[in-house]
Amino acid sequence: MLLVVGEALIELQAESPGPFSPDVAFQPRPGGDALTEALAAQAAGARVRLLTRVGRDAGGGWIKKTLQQSELETALQEDPVHATSLRLRGPDTLIYRSADAHLEEAGEAFFEGGTMLHLTAWPFGLDPGRTHAIRIVREGIRRGLALSLDLNYHPRAFRGEFLEVVRPFMPFSYLKVDEEAAGHLGLKPGELFQLAATVLFFRRGRVRLLSLLEEHDHPLPEGAEPEAIYGRFLGRVAQGEEPEAALKNVLAPA
Repeated sequence: MLLVVGEALIELQAESPGPFSPDVAFQPRPGGDALTEALAAQAAGARVRLLTRVGRDAGGGWIKKTLQQSELETALQEDPVHATSLRLRGPDTLIYRSADAHLEEAGEAFFEGGTMLHLTAWPFGLDPGRTHAIRIVREGIRRGLALSLDLNYHPRAFRGEFLEVVRPFMPFSYLKVDEEAAGHLGLKPGELFQLAATVLFFRRGRVRLLSLLEEHDHPLPEGAEPEAIYGRFLGRVAQGEEPEAALKNVLAPA
């Protein structure tokens, strides 16, 4: 079973490129990389359990309904004080973190049956969520789970030095990173081996699989979301496929 920890929020996606103006329209949807990856892994046939936190508001209700319709196993926390977090994607990225930054510790039941633990970078960005995320990783290590990290770093979602927070847990078994996050953190491709045994590096319409034994570039299908690709990849790996085979199967035409 794949255990996923991270953000579920409301995304506002600009419907057209260009600067902010009265003519720019935004399409809302339940989103967040952790939610997207969990749903994609489930679609790939894996059993998945998601730990996330939303507000008791309209946005949180929308996310809750989405999870119920998906039949994804969840450890959903509802925050009675803080609103559901919001991310605006358009000419610039605006992030309003609230409920997800107050993620609480996972209970014993969350870990039952788990073989792999996947976290996004966001829970490590702010306390009290950061403290609980660290405890979750430590418990995953104690239980011998394979560890995965989506390095979806954005400076507006964090306070403090992110790499210093996660360095005690390196190397992860699997890592997803894109060019933007690597740039924000000042990471060069050759340095990614310090973070994980197997890395999926997304950039310029391609994904590169890097590991100790191999390095291969693959074109991404047109319009493919890296989070969905990585979620399906994790879903296949969690079911026993080797990483290279899993990635090829995910990218193969339907």
